Amino acid sequence: MRKILILCLPMLVLASCCVHVDRPPFLARFQNMLYTNISVSVDGYGTKVIAPGETATFMIDRRDQVYHYEAETHGSTSNGEITGLVVEWSLTRDIVGESYTTYLITAEDLFFLKMRNTGYHDLHPLYVNYGLPAETEDNITIPGNGLTYNVGYYKAFGRTRIQADWLDMPTEYTYWQNRVHFTFPWTENQSITLRNDFKKDASGNQIVEVGSETSSIKVDPRDGEPFGVDAGTARIAK
Repeated sequence: MRKILILCLPMLVLASCCVHVDRPPFLARFQNMLYTNISVSVDGYGTKVIAPGETATFMIDRRDQVYHYEAETHGSTSNGEITGLVVEWSLTRDIVGESYTTYLITAEDLFFLKMRNTGYHDLHPLYVNYGLPAETEDNITIPGNGLTYNVGYYKAFGRTRIQADWLDMPTEYTYWQNRVHFTFPWTENQSITLRNDFKKDASGNQIVEVGSETSSIKVDPRDGEPFGVDAGTARIAK
């Protein structure tokens, strides 16, 4: 009798394989909409300094789910001393989507001050919000060289008065009053440029003329990109 040998081949079991694909990091962008450098720190990802009009990007691990940032800016003298108020930000955001752009701004209750002196007298010191509880004094000199100087950030009030003494004649001064010599536009990122002109009339007497220019920087978001507009808060420099 013929025997048939049946070979039992072992069953091959294919184990299922789960392939994990890492998504690219989340891009947290910050754009400086102001007039001075802004230092931005993201917890765990370091610090970057952003020049006016520029953008910095932090690549964040999506597993963090959220990210916290802090930022700061202020006016300063040529030797690094702070002028005016310090503007700061502190916020935590969820990680959603591929990227997010934060536009760093100042609200309508702050303004940035620029000054241009074309007169015979250097101006020193400078008082902003003179006579108000928010009065500040900056121990700086605005020389009469016709150059425009970035000064700093200050609170904006309906009764804001800016005053500067004449360095060589401390009992004399020049001042600018809101709604008289300038008018706040009451917009985000507003700035004013104050002019001080010393002239002589036909009789040779010295006269002072003051003027101003106002402007603001508008936020122009990138098309189709998630974004937020964060206004900093002001504090007195320590």
